[in-house]
Parts: sequence; C-alpha cells; structure tokens
Amino acid sequence: MRRMSNRAPLIWGIVLIVIGLVGMAALWALAPTALTPAGIGTFSSNGQLIYYTGGDASGSIPRSLGGSRMTGFGMMGNMACVVCHGEDGRGGRVGMMFGTVEIPDIRYSSLTSPRSEAGTTVPAWSESDIARAIRDGFEPNGQPLKAPMPMWDMTDAQLSAVIGYMKELDGQ
Repeated sequence: MRRMSNRAPLIWGIVLIVIGLVGMAALWALAPTALTPAGIGTFSSNGQLIYYTGGDASGSIPRSLGGSRMTGFGMMGNMACVVCHGEDGRGGRVGMMFGTVEIPDIRYSSLTSPRSEAGTTVPAWSESDIARAIRDGFEPNGQPLKAPMPMWDMTDAQLSAVIGYMKELDGQ
C-alpha cells in the first residue's frame, strides 16, 4: 500500500502534463482561425495575415525555435506573432508552460529608436537588424534572441510584408 501512495503524485503529475499538452495542441491547432483582428473579418495586408496566423496564402511559414535550434513546428505548434506580442505589438509578460516570459515591444518605432532595457541603453535597430532577428534569431549585437522567439523561414516578400505591418502597429 505504501508503494502505491509514493507513486500517486508521479501518476497525477503525468496525467496533468498530458492534459496540458492536449489542451495546448488544441489551442495551437485553432490559433490560425481563432486569432483574427478584433472586429475585422478579413486581413488588411499580407503582413497582418502573417502576424495573426503564422502563414499566408501559400500556407504556414516554417520556423525553428530560437536557442535550441529545433526545426519544424514542434512545441511552437502553429503559433503566430500575435500570440506573444499581442494585437498591438507591445508584448509584455506572457505565461508559458514553465513560467512567465517577458516579450518585447516589436512596434517598428520602438525597435528603430534607442531605448532603455534592464538599466542599459539599447541602440536603435535598422530594418536589416529586424529582418536578421526574424529570420536568423540574432540581435544586432550578435546575441541570440531568447526563446520562445522562433526563427522564421520567410521569403523576402513575406519579411517585407511583416515589417510593413510592424510599422502599422505604431498607430495602435
């Protein structure tokens, strides 16, 4: 009997993890259709479509996870920019499976202006710095972006569309 009671927390832990993973998988499977701009039936641009769905007319855009460099959709599922950065692009604290992550403001004006982060001044990013961050997962200083930011395998046209939409976020 004692042996059973020692295993009970382990069994319940496994059950709860499985339930959580099933729930996250369902959320990520529904994300492209469930996450649409408030009050808008269609997307105003390809950049907005990518921002909200993680894909465009050609389908989902492949990505790999920053830091771990795991390829494919994996744990990121079909998540899109809006899931972490929000409808207004301002980011903030987002609850993840293993804690809370501070997600940065990605509005174009915020990234292309000098700003203060963690007591230091961060120089303004150029448009090519933004593109490198999205595609390759690196900040302008060469430091890798922190997880959960994925690296997106975007075409030049897709990247240009997303950066254009980031400029539109300035007005929100």
